[in-house]
Amino acid sequence: MDLELTDRRVLVGGATRGLGAAIARVLAGEGARLAAMARPSDALATAAADLNATAVGVDLATPEGPATAVREAVEALGGLDGLVVNTGGPPAGTFAELDEAAWEAAIANTLQSTLRLVRESLPHLREGRDPAIVIVLSSSVREPVAGLVTSNVLRPGLAGLVKSLVPEIAPIRINGVAPGRFDTDRVRFLDENRATRTGSTAEEVKAGFVAKIPLGRYGDPIELGRVAAFLLSPAASYLTGVIVPVDGGMIRSLP
Repeated sequence: MDLELTDRRVLVGGATRGLGAAIARVLAGEGARLAAMARPSDALATAAADLNATAVGVDLATPEGPATAVREAVEALGGLDGLVVNTGGPPAGTFAELDEAAWEAAIANTLQSTLRLVRESLPHLREGRDPAIVIVLSSSVREPVAGLVTSNVLRPGLAGLVKSLVPEIAPIRINGVAPGRFDTDRVRFLDENRATRTGSTAEEVKAGFVAKIPLGRYGDPIELGRVAAFLLSPAASYLTGVIVPVDGGMIRSLP
């Protein structure tokens, strides 16, 4: 199926690695024109070159970061048709372990950055072609994850943002994806963190999660990338306000 993404102008967050990089690769493969957004680094420059994208080096956790990112993307692409909000995972830990600084960092990086990025993008998306937003969430929007209380608090709030914005910003579409366990650096870190807490090995932690996944494996990031690309595309023109679980069947809760 042709997703009709050729020459669509898309700003993609976290485009240097993990799920963000996978989304960017799929979009580039479908012919989209990209602004690849991440903190400034050699990895960002390399990723942008590989994708034939514009590198947008910003820290979204800063008050000025989102506005800078959108401005640079619009200047480079001549406008904006799509936005992928992907800010990476907030600090791991239980409620008792997380201090005020950890919560402030989580709120700035996960919540405030998303609010600002969407707000700054909306005027440009309103002038775009079949405009759409995808927010990368987590399985924690449907079921709390042990040792990730920041995600359990903040990600459901962003799911609420998706639902709240549907009537406010239409005909701009907005959807979310809720990834489960994927083979990324972030998930490997979380597995190692849990192994340290429980006195097991990372391999044992992974095996425990795999046993709960009906498809019997961690996901390949490209599988999430394909779902996000579909949601951004005109092929999903009648989908808005949807939170799509991409987790191999791990979360069994009803919608």
